Amino acid sequence: MTRAAWLATGLACVTLGCSVDGITGGGEGGIWTAGLSTHAVTVGTRNRSYAVRVPPRRLLRASVPVAWPLVIVLHGSAGDAGAIEQMSAMDSLADANLFLVAYPNGTGGEFNLYPPDWNAGTCCGGAYRDNVDDLGFITALIAQMSAKVPVDPRRVYVAGFSAGGRLAYHAGCQLSAPIAAIGGVSGSLVDDACVPTKGVPLFAVHGTDDPEVAFDEPAPPPIGVVPLLAGNLPPAVQYWTALNKCTAGTNLTVSLSVVRTVFTACPNGEVQFYAVRGGSHGWPGGPVDPGSQPPMNELKASVLMWQFFNRKVR
Repeated sequence: MTRAAWLATGLACVTLGCSVDGITGGGEGGIWTAGLSTHAVTVGTRNRSYAVRVPPRRLLRASVPVAWPLVIVLHGSAGDAGAIEQMSAMDSLADANLFLVAYPNGTGGEFNLYPPDWNAGTCCGGAYRDNVDDLGFITALIAQMSAKVPVDPRRVYVAGFSAGGRLAYHAGCQLSAPIAAIGGVSGSLVDDACVPTKGVPLFAVHGTDDPEVAFDEPAPPPIGVVPLLAGNLPPAVQYWTALNKCTAGTNLTVSLSVVRTVFTACPNGEVQFYAVRGGSHGWPGGPVDPGSQPPMNELKASVLMWQFFNRKVR
């Protein structure tokens, strides 16, 4: 959609009294059974919406149902819940592995005059300029879901693509208490006050030839010492290795174009990073281009992310 169309929609909402979420909005469906449904929550004076995928059955331990892990997946700039749901293909993974997935919708600022985005600290778009409370949205989403379905409070994870990856980092910085781990795909760190109250493990993926969010996009100066092995990784990942007090790590070429760097000697949480050499701006291994095309399709980002998350408990 063009910026002019977005402006027209936003002005119509001002005139006609649309929901604050505008065209990214959705009502509270009240349906929390298996499958995909749309829900809404109020954050301050703003109505926010998100989609939820509920697995077809509960995980059992000793024949007793246990609470589901929750993975929150954030879309990129100008995207929405449906776009990241399709791009990540997380639904089928959630159904097979029995975890909940939430896909929040961003905003275009106060009156949705711009494409949907996130306030990730010092970025991005109308959401940042109008100081939209996206951290409050994530907090409210977790609380509402926990009141409606059995959510394991020790296994809540936040992941995102591009601008959504920036918000995932921001959530790791500012909401570390309820979050067991974060994941960033083609994201970066734009939080100048990133000092989590506890360590947060990180899973990250980035293409070296990303034209939208550069592989070497600057991040705030690291707090602490960046391990030598992280010296050629994205600045956001370098920051996190220092933050988590990582020391030793290992490199492994896992395919023709993919190199994995893992830091497990980290008192504040493991850091795992995948570089896709020649990779572009997309969700590697997903069904949407360029994630479905070489060299991005050499890596199944969603599968690896869930495997990482599944080992992390707050």
